[in-house]
Amino acid sequence: MFAGAFQEDAAHWKEFLTGNQSAYGQLYARYAPQLYNYGCKLYPDRPLVEDCIQNLFMYLLTHRTNLSAIENVKAYLVKAFRRDLLRAATDARKQRDLPEEESCFDIIVSPETRLISDQTTLARREKVAAEINRLPPRMKEVLFLRFYENLSFEDIAAIMNIHQKSVYKMVYKAFDKLRHRLIDFPLWLAMGWLLWK
Repeated sequence: MFAGAFQEDAAHWKEFLTGNQSAYGQLYARYAPQLYNYGCKLYPDRPLVEDCIQNLFMYLLTHRTNLSAIENVKAYLVKAFRRDLLRAATDARKQRDLPEEESCFDIIVSPETRLISDQTTLARREKVAAEINRLPPRMKEVLFLRFYENLSFEDIAAIMNIHQKSVYKMVYKAFDKLRHRLIDFPLWLAMGWLLWK
């Protein structure tokens, strides 16, 4: 995240803590779409994702007086949302008797990109996306948080409740696996195509 946006978020957070509804609305407008995108990759039930976002922001609003200033608003919100979504997903699975390991954290080539790209480019992007989707869910999640959400390794570790060294290892292992699977395809080009929006 850019320093200006980081400081702007911290200022909005402080204003929100004092009761400024406009600052609350700006935080919601900025982060609800990002949390939705992340949540849909983490768990396939879109209404559940939407409910968890609403619950998170309602919790913030109703418990505003108990909250304190934080340094990184984005990391705080993503971590809180992830925890709530995983808890809600676990409860939903128990109600439907689904296996605990069900995950839908897939990288998908957007329809807009498909229309713009020629057939060769599209085939290559789909190959990269397919290879990324073969990675374990937590590796895919780390790549998403690092390269789509531009979070630091430290923030990712806090969000996923793992050591920062583990985040480094997961990124390294993911790149290593992709390098071996996409042997005829330069990795930097593959990741660039995938991450270009």
